[in-house]
Amino acid sequence: MKDNNKIIGIIALSELKGIGPAFVKKVVSKDTFETSNTIQEIQEIIKANNKQFDDNTIYEAVESAKDIVFKCKEEGITIIEFTSEDYPSLLKEIKDPPSVIYCKGNLDLLYNKTVCIIGTREPNENAVKISERISSFYSNTNWAICNGFAEGVDNFSIKSNEKIHNKVIGILAGGLNYNTKKTLLKNTAKNADKAIGSGGLLISEMPPDKKEDTFTVVKSCRIQAGLSNGLILIQSSLDGGSRFTTKSFCETQRPIAVINPVQSDFDLPTYNANKEIILNSKKGLSKFTELKEDKIQTSKIFVIKSKDDYKAFENLMSIRPKNIEQSNTTLFG
Repeated sequence: MKDNNKIIGIIALSELKGIGPAFVKKVVSKDTFETSNTIQEIQEIIKANNKQFDDNTIYEAVESAKDIVFKCKEEGITIIEFTSEDYPSLLKEIKDPPSVIYCKGNLDLLYNKTVCIIGTREPNENAVKISERISSFYSNTNWAICNGFAEGVDNFSIKSNEKIHNKVIGILAGGLNYNTKKTLLKNTAKNADKAIGSGGLLISEMPPDKKEDTFTVVKSCRIQAGLSNGLILIQSSLDGGSRFTTKSFCETQRPIAVINPVQSDFDLPTYNANKEIILNSKKGLSKFTELKEDKIQTSKIFVIKSKDDYKAFENLMSIRPKNIEQSNTTLFG
């Protein structure tokens, strides 16, 4: 019952306008929401932090949270709040981890070594081949493949010969009751069903019934980054959607790999992000993500030129830098 009270309290707090994950992370601890008087505890948190909400607004938020918890139980969706021991430790490291994550499928994958593989929604033939080849390598060496299950590179990197890999994690931008409420795009929902059937895991920050939109898609990118030990960028233009996940990754001390295009592709606009990062390293990442260079914490930028480099990047993903200073002194040369 205490766990339920805590989940309801955190969801209710998050439902209040203007309160986001960073605030919840700051004010909620292991001991918060240990009583059954959720409304009173929220009132105390609000008052202590100079926020203003009337009692009726707080009551409605709590009732809404109860409805969400009930609906999740009906839909077989597991809720994990961020102070729980079940919450992935890697995800906690980002500056604004989701206050709760909604999960469906193989929960063991929350603690599996994970690589995020992303890229354009319109890959060329070479990018498609590389997506399938590189994901097969990591899947066969017991890595989970993580991305947003979108069209393009995401889609090709979670499968081989149309069969979904055994360990895939889909970070979705809508509610996980997509079969009853159509909260996801058709292709994303199709991949989600296949992933569940292959022993995969679906994760969303969005509660049931919430439809994905541009805002929630961008917001979900930081979860892809937070859950993964490393990122592989297959193909992207400078204005491609991959920049959002890459930006979140730049704020972690984890390695980023970029595919070196074949010579005939190198100057294609659809590979401009790859080209920029390969030629200009940290400065290139800054241009792609619009993140200032001094904010980039990436432990290593690694260029994948052939399949012989897959193992080397795997080794990099297994290294955890002790501190930011250490990472940055060895990073860009």
